[in-house]
Amino acid sequence: MKRNNALLGRTALLALSFAVPATPAFAQSAAQVHSQVLVIDPHVDIPSPSKAKAGATIDAGTQIDVAKLRKGQVDAIFPSVFVEQSARTPEGYAAARKEADDKLAAILDIAAKHPNEVVIARSADDIQKAEKVGKTAILISFLNAYSLGKDPSALKGFYDKGVRVFGLVHAGNNDFADSSRPHARDKAGENHGLSPAGKQAIALANDLGILVDVSQLTTEGFRQAIATSRAPVIASHSGVAGVVKSARNLTDDELDAIKANNGVISIVAFSSYLRQQTPEVEAAVKAVRQKYGAVNGYEGLTQAQRDALGKETAALQVRASVDDFAASIDYAVKRIGVDHVAISSDFNHGGGVAGFEDEGDAPNVTKALLAKGYSQADIAKLWGGNVLRVLRAAEAAAKRDLAQN
Repeated sequence: MKRNNALLGRTALLALSFAVPATPAFAQSAAQVHSQVLVIDPHVDIPSPSKAKAGATIDAGTQIDVAKLRKGQVDAIFPSVFVEQSARTPEGYAAARKEADDKLAAILDIAAKHPNEVVIARSADDIQKAEKVGKTAILISFLNAYSLGKDPSALKGFYDKGVRVFGLVHAGNNDFADSSRPHARDKAGENHGLSPAGKQAIALANDLGILVDVSQLTTEGFRQAIATSRAPVIASHSGVAGVVKSARNLTDDELDAIKANNGVISIVAFSSYLRQQTPEVEAAVKAVRQKYGAVNGYEGLTQAQRDALGKETAALQVRASVDDFAASIDYAVKRIGVDHVAISSDFNHGGGVAGFEDEGDAPNVTKALLAKGYSQADIAKLWGGNVLRVLRAAEAAAKRDLAQN
C-alpha cells in the first residue's frame, strides 16, 4: 500500500496541523516516514452485523473502512471477533457463539468484497506479502472466550477459519478468566485469575501458533497468562497506569513483566485511558451509567439507550488528543524500551482521539512521534515491527513444539 499511496499520504499529511509546528520541511519528513514504515493496527472492531447503524457497514461509514485505510496508508488491521459478556446460561452461550460466527463471517466478507484492496492474512509473512502488492492485510483476532462456552478446544475451529490472536476476557468475568472490569453480578476473583479452562486455552493457543492477548485481565490473571504462555504475549489495547489510573491500564510492574516476557504492549487510542479525569467527572460518569442501569456492561440496554449513554458520558469527559496518545506511548517506551511497545486504536469500539479519529488519520500519530524525537527506525518498530516480531514468536513456538513432539 505504501508504494501506491505515497503521494496521497504526503498530500494529506501536509494539510494537517496539530500541536506540532507544521513547517513544510517537517511535514514532508513526517509524510516520508509514514510512507516508508509498515503500519499495523492490532486491535479494531467491526459493527455487529445485527446491530450496525444505517450507513455504517464493514464497507463504508466506519472508522476502519477501506477508503480510510488507504488514506492513512494502513498496511494491516486486526479486527476482532468480539462479543459482549452476558449471562452464562445455555441461551447466553448460544447467542454469543452466533454473534461470534456472524462477526467472523463479516470480517471475511470485507476481503471478499474488496479483493483489489484487502486480503486475509494468516501469518506475519502474509502481512508483509500484502504490503508488497499494495493491499491491506486483515489478520483476525478474537476477544472474549465467552463465545467458546466452557470448551477451550472450540478455539481450534476459530483458528481454522483464520483467528491468530486470542484475548480471554472483556468486561465481565467468564468461565476462562477474571476481568479487570467485573460486572455487578460477578463474584470477585472467582477464577483466581485464570480458571483451568483459561490455562488450557492458552496452551492450545501456543500449540496452534496463536498470539495470546493479555489486555482486559486482572493483575492475577495477567501474571498467570504470562507464566502459562510458552511464547511472548501482546496486550493489544491497553494504556499505562503511570499516566492514568484505571483498571484497564497496566502498572509499571506489569509493563516490566511484558518486557521480561519479550512481549509487547500496544498503547490504545482510547481517550479515558490517556487523560486522567477529575474525581468529579468520574463520579458523574458513574451516575450516568447507573441512571441507564448499565451495571452488567450494556446488557439489557437498547441501541438507543447505549447511544444516549455514550453521548452523555462523552460530554462529561475531557477528550484526549493525539499528543496525549504520543505521551502514553512515550511513557511506556521510557519504562520498558522501544522494542516492547506498539500502537492500536480500538476503532469502532470507543477508540479515537482528537487528531486520530479514524484510520485515515494514522499519519498524525507518526507526526506526533517525530515531534517527540523518535527516529524512523523507532517508529517502524512502534507501528508494525514489534507486532510482527511477537506474531512470529508465537508461530515459531508452535513449530518448535511440533518438532519436539
